[in-house]
Amino acid sequence: MDNKFTRLSVALTSICLLLAMVLSYAPAWAGQKNKLKNKPEIIEELTPERLASLDNQKILYTYDSLGRKDPFRPFVDFSQIERSIPTETGRPLTPLEKYALNQFRLVGIILAGDMHNYALVEDPESVGHTVHRGDRIGNASGYVKEIKLNEVVIEEPYIDIFDKQQTRTISIRLRDIDEESTLHLENDE
Repeated sequence: MDNKFTRLSVALTSICLLLAMVLSYAPAWAGQKNKLKNKPEIIEELTPERLASLDNQKILYTYDSLGRKDPFRPFVDFSQIERSIPTETGRPLTPLEKYALNQFRLVGIILAGDMHNYALVEDPESVGHTVHRGDRIGNASGYVKEIKLNEVVIEEPYIDIFDKQQTRTISIRLRDIDEESTLHLENDE
């Protein structure tokens, strides 16, 4: 008796599941039939002559990216990995603090002892500025740490991805006649 009851319950459960699956797909099948009925008719037959005339015409295609994601944009926003520390808002910026460090060009260095070394830097507008140790330079709160024989060492604070304040050391080297100006990055931890 229990064996017949078990077989009967398994058979009824299987039939109910099969019926539920068929009924759940019925609207999809109905939609496909309507789509086939509403299919546009081909007005003109494609003959070899018509195909040759289509080859001579330019087919213009424009891609509308409105509302679509850019497939070439990275998933990770790398602009948020390192953030510069905001400058003090109360004091006015000097001309040296208006530009990024990579826009400056080191023109010359005057050595007059450790504390009295001066450097001449040129901004993007070709205006020369003299800097010495402790002067602020760059738009990311950097300051001149040291002026050496052929380079100016600048320390720039920044906030890393873990919200810890770090210091980046950047040196702008005096370039030779045939050498391009270079920036060298070193991280102090």
